[in-house]
Amino acid sequence: MGRFLKTLTVGGILGFVAGLLFAPSKGDETRKKVQDAIDKGKSKLDELKSEIGGSCCKGDDSCCK
Repeated sequence: MGRFLKTLTVGGILGFVAGLLFAPSKGDETRKKVQDAIDKGKSKLDELKSEIGGSCCKGDDSCCK
């Protein structure tokens, strides 16, 4: 199940970035959109890590390392 979620997340991010790159807009606007998407993806990834890590360790981060 974890592998499926990783694949789905990566595919979604790549699809979103590809959509931005092929959309007609100026270079500055596109770079800003890509940077915003990367920042949003990083925060979502951190959120998913904390959810998955918390569920396997019940809040104890030392057991997941």
